[in-house]
Amino acid sequence: MSEREYEGHLKSLLMSAFNTQLQPLRSLKTATKRRRAMRKRVEKKVELPKTVATASGRS
Repeated sequence: MSEREYEGHLKSLLMSAFNTQLQPLRSLKTATKRRRAMRKRVEKKVELPKTVATASGRS
């Protein structure tokens, strides 16, 4: 194995380890996006009139 092949192999190992560690963060980000999108959909369906929203303490 040449030095160049060895360096390429090391680089690919480092990148795969790095990507493996990032995967949980990516799934967390995706879950957060889904929750926010779902919350927006629910808010659009249940839009409260301004008087009810201010009476309940929301502005």
